[in-house]
Amino acid sequence: MIPTFLLLFLVTLILYAFISTIKPKKFPPGPAWYPFIGSSGILRRMSKTYGSEWRAWLELSRQYSTSVLGMKTSTELVIVVFGEKNVRQVFNDKEFDARPHNFFSQLRCLGNKNMGITFANGEIWKQHRQFAVKNLKHVGYGKTVMEREIQNELSRILKYIEEYNSKPINLVNLLSESVVNVLWKYVAGERIEEVKLKRLLDLFRQRGKVFSVAGGMLNQIPWCRFFVPKLSGYSLIIKLNQDISEIIEEAIEKHKNNKVEGKDFIYTFLDEMNANKNPTFTEQQLKIVCLDFLIAGSQTSSNVLGFALLRAIKSQEIQQKIFEEIDTVIGDRTPCRSDSERLIYTSAFLQEVQRYYPVVPMAGPRLLQQDTSIDGYLIPKGSTVLMSLGDIYFDPELWDEPHEFKPERFIDESGMLKNSEHIYTFGLGRRRCPGDSLAKSFIFITFVGILQKYRIYVSNGTVPSDVPLIGILATPKPYTAEFMLRK
Repeated sequence: MIPTFLLLFLVTLILYAFISTIKPKKFPPGPAWYPFIGSSGILRRMSKTYGSEWRAWLELSRQYSTSVLGMKTSTELVIVVFGEKNVRQVFNDKEFDARPHNFFSQLRCLGNKNMGITFANGEIWKQHRQFAVKNLKHVGYGKTVMEREIQNELSRILKYIEEYNSKPINLVNLLSESVVNVLWKYVAGERIEEVKLKRLLDLFRQRGKVFSVAGGMLNQIPWCRFFVPKLSGYSLIIKLNQDISEIIEEAIEKHKNNKVEGKDFIYTFLDEMNANKNPTFTEQQLKIVCLDFLIAGSQTSSNVLGFALLRAIKSQEIQQKIFEEIDTVIGDRTPCRSDSERLIYTSAFLQEVQRYYPVVPMAGPRLLQQDTSIDGYLIPKGSTVLMSLGDIYFDPELWDEPHEFKPERFIDESGMLKNSEHIYTFGLGRRRCPGDSLAKSFIFITFVGILQKYRIYVSNGTVPSDVPLIGILATPKPYTAEFMLRK
């Protein structure tokens, strides 16, 4: 006979398995839910077929003819919204302000919940975001001194190109190093050691391929880490956490021993920690805030620049227009951020790059804090909500000939620049990226500085593909280019 406790366990398990497949009333359409794994198996299979989770979600949206897609992983309800109206609702409404504290976010925050800025909620998020924005400005972030740091990095990039003496170059990795070093100068007062930075950025790139904004396989089925730690990405993120912790802890120790000159964010945080009785100002919180800065600054700007240079290679006539505008407006002077107001065509080109090559195809996850509705569907409290941004940029209701690359769409009839309200590379609303000032300045100054001096050609006569690799971000496929002095 089967023991009573075992029978009770089996009945409970079967009942749970059945209940876990029942969808709430008025829940958005989407694939079937299976016991214990929800829709994870379907999503994983489609992600392989279509090349990324984002493309799989687009296909599911098409299959179910819906702008709000409802799914379930083994641990959480997941809602994916499409279309600008729905995306703006999630960006702007307060009930979507929180971040989910799931397995992936906890790993991402070095095993902690509700710490840092990116994945913090409530008062901790408000206090530390305000503190970071205020004190980064205090140490020069967003001011003329930041522009000088970007110009210094531009000089290093140009020197690197010159030393290659017209040989083919893969510049995207160098651009990643440059933007991180500009940011780290304000956070920690110094550059990151080159060998450590290269290793760290390589781990970031691997992470971007393995995971998605939903956390990938590891978040959808957390227990898979015990059976396939490498395939799930668990081994990778543990290694990344070790390396990044080493860099941050070393920087904090240097500051505690006053071995770094000048004033930077770590010094201001340590001062606040020593003077303030607020229990959220801890060394562990500082560590995770620094981690947030590094991750936020590591790839978005360099990927935009990578696509901009790639498009310039593919469109020599566009390059020529940019050359002529640069020569007319600023000549040989080092470019600065304010030049964007007069370099109309160049600025329009960079906006079109961000539209045509959506570097951020999916916005970061949100945690719904109360029952609400989106486009007529009832979304339960506690759901994780994701926003598809990439499809907005090809919506024919927003863009004329959306599949054509046309910088002119951002120039009005009087020849002035039109800044689009429909591009969300750096987010929108209260969770908008606080580093967008650095990112935009770095992209503009670096791109103009390179094309001011060099004409860019295809390497070995082979035109590189501009179809992106999509993970957490959209990344250019590795390519090389030849840089020839213009003057």
